[in-house]
Amino acid sequence: MDPVQILARVGDTDPDVGGNEEAYQEWVYLARKAGWEVVESPGFQEPRDGGPECGLVEIEGLAYRIHYGLRARLDMTDGDSTVLAYAAWAEPVQ
Repeated sequence: MDPVQILARVGDTDPDVGGNEEAYQEWVYLARKAGWEVVESPGFQEPRDGGPECGLVEIEGLAYRIHYGLRARLDMTDGDSTVLAYAAWAEPVQ
């Protein structure tokens, strides 16, 4: 699985207290579990200006920003509706 395909579901439709750091750590854990050698540089960071970025990692010489926000689809048990739930994901740094 490519690092950008890793989606760490953290929380529900409301952000968890401390969710940014938990989301970052969960994404790093899942990436390592998938076999990637993740170098945290400089590791978890509080998002600035309310943005979703919560960390920076390096995998095989490529830098990725880790984000935390509404990203994962969550099926509601009350019917056929889906909503967005909180998750962590990575995007390559260009």
